[in-house]
This record gives sequence, C-alpha cells and structure tokens, in this order.
Amino acid sequence: MRYGYSVLLAVGLLAACSGSPQGLQPQVAAGPEVAVEKTANPGFTRVYTWIIAKRVTDPADALLLAPGQAYRVEYAVDLVGTPTDRDFQVEGTVTIKNTGVGAVVLKAPTDTLSTGEAVHLSCGVDFPYTLAEGASLVCTYSQTLPDGKPRTNTVTVPWGTDGTSFPHTASAEKAFAFQEPSQVVDGSVTVSDPSATPTQATSGVSPEGVITQTHLFERWVRFDACGEYEVENTATFTTHTTGAQGSASATVKVSVPCEGACTLTQGYWKTHSRYGPAPYDATWAGIGEDTPFYLSGQSHHEVLWTPPAGGNAYYILAHQFIAAQLNVLNGASTTPAVDAALAWAEGFFQTHTPTSFGKTLARQAKDHAATLDAYNNGLAGPVHCSE
Repeated sequence: MRYGYSVLLAVGLLAACSGSPQGLQPQVAAGPEVAVEKTANPGFTRVYTWIIAKRVTDPADALLLAPGQAYRVEYAVDLVGTPTDRDFQVEGTVTIKNTGVGAVVLKAPTDTLSTGEAVHLSCGVDFPYTLAEGASLVCTYSQTLPDGKPRTNTVTVPWGTDGTSFPHTASAEKAFAFQEPSQVVDGSVTVSDPSATPTQATSGVSPEGVITQTHLFERWVRFDACGEYEVENTATFTTHTTGAQGSASATVKVSVPCEGACTLTQGYWKTHSRYGPAPYDATWAGIGEDTPFYLSGQSHHEVLWTPPAGGNAYYILAHQFIAAQLNVLNGASTTPAVDAALAWAEGFFQTHTPTSFGKTLARQAKDHAATLDAYNNGLAGPVHCSE
C-alpha cells in the first residue's frame, strides 16, 4: 500500500509542477526567421494579319438576261486573320518578410528563370539590408523574354543576423505560361462593299487563334440594252487597331441577247411586277398587272398568284399563258407549237370562267399548259434566262 501511495504522490507532484494535467511540456524559444512570397504575371502582344478573298456564289457561271430583266447576284467575302505573338515579358513582385524574433540582415536576392535568364529585382534599398522584426521588403521586376515558352521563376534570399555572414536562405518559386495575350492588335475588322447589301456574317476561331469570317452580300444587276457586260464588285476590310486595309474583287459576266431573247418562268413574272417583292420588270406595262383577266373576275396579277387548287386546269393554263405573253412582249421568239397553244388558250379564256368547263376541256387545257411551260423554261424555242 505504501508503495502504491508513493507512486501516486510522485505523479501528482509532476503535474503540479507542469501547470498542466498532461504533465511537463518542453519550451522552444522562437528565433529569427525569413519567408519569401513571389508573383509572376506573364504578358505578350498578339498581332493579326488579314487576307481577303471574294467570290460569286450565285450565279455559278455567267448570266444570261433579257433586256430590262433584274437579277440578284450573291457574293461571299472570306477573311482569314492569322496571329503572330511577340513582346513576351513577365513581371511581378518578391515580398521578403521577417517572420521571426529580432532583426535580420538580408543579402541581395537573386532571381532566375528556368530557361537561364537572370531577372533584375528593384528593391529600392542597398544591401546588406537590415529588416526589422515583423517588417517586409517588396521588390519588383519586369523582364523581357525572347519567346513564349513556359517557365519557372525562382528567387533566393541569403540572410543572417550579424551582417557579416549569411548562413541561411529563403526562397520561393512561381511557374507561369503564356496563354491569353495582354494586348491584341488588329484582332477585328470592318468589311464594306459599297455597291452591295450585306445579308449575313459568320465567324470562328481555331485553337491556334486563327480567325475566319465569311460575309455574304447581294446586289441587283439589270441592263436595258442588249450586249455583253461585266459587273465588278469590290469588298474592303479595315482593321480596328491600326486601320490597315485590304480588298478583293469578283466579276460577273452578263450576256443580254439582242435577238431571240431568252424566256422567263411564271415564278419570275409573279415576283417582278410593280407589287414586288423583286425589282419591277417594265415588261409588265405591256399587259398591266391590274388589267382584268378575261372572265375570271380577277386581274392578271391576282390570277398569277392564285394557286390551282385541286389541279384546276384554268389556273394551270392561265399561269403559263400570262408568263408566255410577257416573254413574247420581252422579245422572245416563239415556235408554231407555242403560237398554237397561245391561240387556243386565248379562245378558252374568252369563253370560260375558272369553273365552267368539263373534263375534256380540262385535259386539253393542261396539254397546252405543258407546251407553254416548256417554252417558258427554255426547253422549246429560245433559251431560258438566268433567274
């Protein structure tokens, strides 16, 4: 019992001496200490060089037009912006902190890159330099580089306490890579084509930073006199930073026959009256859009826009008949078969309304409509105009 009591007393005395129920803890005196922090901010300039090309997308080849016929020509302007990266540099700060007890003396720090370049630090003090307890010294740097390779920036600070020897070092490193440019020159352009109207634009950027753009334009061409023509269209780009310019042209050859003019379909004549939506073709003045169409109770323009519901032979024939009449007025020559179809159709319309005929006449009307359709499409008689 006495032995056990002695042991418990000894343990209790030790705990009392430590001031802690866990016993005595060793006390470590704090000494001098230096810590270093570093930033590295890469930057570079990306300069774009642009090339331009222009092409005709419609028509695929040359145009064949009747005198006074309007045609919408469509163009595509292609641009490619190729980047060149330059003026690589890295800049940042080195912060040296006295995190221990008492002053320390710093020797001049050294800052190097993993590719071997030495970096000049501007600290604003002379070395050796005494750094007081709790104080910090901030150095800055800005280094130009020959290329955009990724690098690691390492700074080392020798230090001591008496100013005569520097047995300790503190260091920090920061890796960096050149990803996004800090400045972009001529990264965008404005495209203009004074003689055409823009309709659509698309663009994209490749992983390498190459910019591609396509701008679509359109313009109407028309010649009232027969002959051979060339229509040249020029597009120009202007860069937004330096104002650099470039241009490209595309040419469309247009043939307007002097004799035996080409023919146009009912679809053309429907859209080129004074009601639009396409530019007005003056050939309509020879008939008049609002002139009553025989016994139909409608004008020529209204008949042409009336769908032949259920295969109504009256309107099927009327559409081809009106188009053929306009083609003849426009100077297109005919064939005996076309003349016969036109004469039969006129007699039919002078006698019948859209619903006052039987199956036999309906079949004959469709046969004559097929003859006029072939004529209007350039399959019988003169060639077909571009539409």
